[in-house]
Amino acid sequence: MTFTQLWGCLLIMTAMPLLGAFVSLPQGRNHASRQLIWDMLLGLGAIALTRYFFPPHSPWELITLLALTMGRYWRRQEISLGLVWGGLLLHDWQITLTTSFIGVISLTLFRQVYLGTWAVLALVFVALGLRHGTAPGYWGAAIALGGVLGWLSQRAGSQRQLWQLFQPEYGFLNLDQPLMAAKVGQDAATLSQLKALGYPVLPGWILRPGDDLQRFLTFLEPKGDRPYMVRLSSEKPALTFHIPTESLRTSAELEAALVNGFSNADLGRQALLIQAQPSVLWSGITYSRPPLPYSRQDPLTEVARDFITPLVIGEGRFPIFYGLADPQPLGEVSAPEQPPQTLLRDVAQLSRQLEKHQGSPQAMEWCFTGEQLWILRVRPVYHLHPVWTREWIGSLLPQPLSPLSASLLETIVPGAIASLYTALWEGQENPRNITFISHHRGYSYLNRSFWERLWHRKNFNVADLQSRTGLMGLMLRHPMLCYRYLRWDWQWYGEFQGIVHRFCYPLLKTLKMIDSHPTALGLADRVHSVEQITDILELLLGFWLRGEVILWRKRLTSGLPNFLPPLPPRVQTLNQLAVDIRAQLKAEGKVGRGHREPLTRAALFAQLAELPDGDRFFERLDQWIADYSDGAALPWELAQKRWRENTGAVRQWLTDLVNQPRTAISPVALSAAQRQLQQTHLQQEEVASFYEMFLAQLRQHLLAIAQMWQKQGYLEQPDDIFWLKLSEVKTLTTDPGSQDFSQLQLKIQYRRSQLSLDQEQGAPPDIIYGQLKTKTDVSSSCSLQKLQGQAVSSGAVIGQVRFCPQGQLSTGWSANDILVTSYIHEGDLAMLPQVGGIITTQGGVLSQGASLARQHHIPMVANVAVAFDSLQPGQWVRLDGRLGQVELLDPGALSTDAN
Repeated sequence: MTFTQLWGCLLIMTAMPLLGAFVSLPQGRNHASRQLIWDMLLGLGAIALTRYFFPPHSPWELITLLALTMGRYWRRQEISLGLVWGGLLLHDWQITLTTSFIGVISLTLFRQVYLGTWAVLALVFVALGLRHGTAPGYWGAAIALGGVLGWLSQRAGSQRQLWQLFQPEYGFLNLDQPLMAAKVGQDAATLSQLKALGYPVLPGWILRPGDDLQRFLTFLEPKGDRPYMVRLSSEKPALTFHIPTESLRTSAELEAALVNGFSNADLGRQALLIQAQPSVLWSGITYSRPPLPYSRQDPLTEVARDFITPLVIGEGRFPIFYGLADPQPLGEVSAPEQPPQTLLRDVAQLSRQLEKHQGSPQAMEWCFTGEQLWILRVRPVYHLHPVWTREWIGSLLPQPLSPLSASLLETIVPGAIASLYTALWEGQENPRNITFISHHRGYSYLNRSFWERLWHRKNFNVADLQSRTGLMGLMLRHPMLCYRYLRWDWQWYGEFQGIVHRFCYPLLKTLKMIDSHPTALGLADRVHSVEQITDILELLLGFWLRGEVILWRKRLTSGLPNFLPPLPPRVQTLNQLAVDIRAQLKAEGKVGRGHREPLTRAALFAQLAELPDGDRFFERLDQWIADYSDGAALPWELAQKRWRENTGAVRQWLTDLVNQPRTAISPVALSAAQRQLQQTHLQQEEVASFYEMFLAQLRQHLLAIAQMWQKQGYLEQPDDIFWLKLSEVKTLTTDPGSQDFSQLQLKIQYRRSQLSLDQEQGAPPDIIYGQLKTKTDVSSSCSLQKLQGQAVSSGAVIGQVRFCPQGQLSTGWSANDILVTSYIHEGDLAMLPQVGGIITTQGGVLSQGASLARQHHIPMVANVAVAFDSLQPGQWVRLDGRLGQVELLDPGALSTDAN
């Protein structure tokens, strides 16, 4: 052995295990194809390095692969056949390709994991030994590598998944394999994923169209002490309950359940999930978040004795428990036995773990044997999508908005965000129709789910967006995105100036001409101007959001995440006026050490009036109001007066600054990065000043419309228009016959009273789950009687009672009908989207019928035991799904739809 080969031997024994252990593709487990290519390249590189020290086809190349494999298993408890296969391709590509092809064909027919693994390895390394066995030590290296690979393949979890294709189960898929939702349905795919992660999932198998039913029954061999349960796994057909058929103890029962499990609709595109069923003491359904807006966002659990089927279909009344660390009964519990507190706590915490793993609220069906908790099914809670957050937008819009202001944002924000999205991801889908912003109790919320799905789809790590090195790494991994962003960044301010000169200035000139002749315009002209202003606001908001993204990027890349921006010009000017006033008052002895009490607004301006040069200060204040007349403390609140309309607010602001002047927050000497950030902040202020101008113009035009309506008697005062929505204003103006103007005051009064109730609830929650909009009908009619039930699906609706006894089918349903039934059966699904509301005498909050009602936004009240006795067909009722009440109404003078 030469000195060079001695160094090579030392390198193989020390560096190669470390190379296999620590050199791996980031997040490779989530991208199997990328990980395979990476490992093959790593194996090729290792063999190429070995050939620098040893001749080609030497046994040291096999020892190199052995060292890589042992290092990978030591670090990650897995082996990578990609490492070995890539290395063997360079070692002897002819033998490797030939034996690999023969091995795959043989395994497909052989279908034995244990013996098949050893057979393939023996074939490969015997063939290599026969060709290169004359080299000293080659047979020993080949036997060692083959033996270690065979031993590790039986121990490494990820490798066991690789051989699932060749299991001796007649080719039937099972939950121990990685399954695709497109082939076996979402339920089975989710359970297989959770089972691989170590969650307690019952063993299960998949029966697909075309599988041999008799061989499947022979394989399972159901017996009295080994029952099974069957349920539909695929999402098709949509209008089908996923109701399990439980306690199948004979082959005949199992065969009947399998045959009946397939629906005639979408036949051939369904899959059935069959699971071994243990002896059950308790079953339940747990939502990781409550389906209704309770006081806390704790898990909600509904429990049944024995099997879970009654819970799924809602046949009966079941105790409900609410809480995470210490779940407590929600309402009265009449059942003689209650589940153990430890069980309730375990399922609540398990549901939260699943939510964290899946990234959204989850519904978990489970059973408990007395010793072991098993997961039966996990699915997203569809009506709790998307997730809404106050993060970031809470600092911009801290106060609740009027309906008109909220609807304006809901109109222009999708287009503004779509402009950002399409600029960075050219050729992708257009997100303009996605709801990015919504409002709860007047507070603004952003759609967090959209961005989380986007990060996941684009393989972004949120942590990368919070550090300088992470952001740089993200840009390097996505070069095209980096190029588009830099082009987008450099062109931002230039494009903004072009928009200002082409669109903003001409429209502002036109609007000012209109202001000089306000009586010459009719309603249609005013609405046309409102539409033009709305379009410009969408453009300007897009540029402002673009500027925020650019500022965020510059703070990170410059290493100045906490850089404090300079005071806006308007604040600097007013602050300087306050400093000069304070200095003058101090010189006159009006303020100083002897005056500890802060000045009031009246006292300050009285003293200014007495100063010899007080007029100069008043002129400067008037000039400030003229320069920034379109501004407001909350410019996006259209109901708030602008500064030119409310000079008292400006004077109060000046008084506060005189009492406590603000000092400069930027250092005197700025670095180049700080100067660049300061310049971007000033450009962003310029964008903000333009959208404030157009918001002020929009407010003026809306008030002009309101004054016309006031003269016609539709509104009591012009400010009432801010209690309407922008779409309602346009509809009432362009198509007056489509709306009843007599309902405007009822609508306004209801929204005012609702705002008062909302303000009593305190601060808004930081996160909200699900749709924020619910139908709310109010009536001027007095209720004759109230029936109390279980709140199931939020919303309120007025309609006529219509009975549908269990098992009977009827047609001709409309949105004015209130369905009254025992519980929602699968046969009722076709009529659900047509009815206005649902009342049931039984049923649970978490049944599939209740879930579908929430998904279709249908108000529903369950457990109204006296519904059939107290209600009459055709009777008018008001159903409140949030309070769980049914109000019997006086049929006279009904007026609805105040939302």
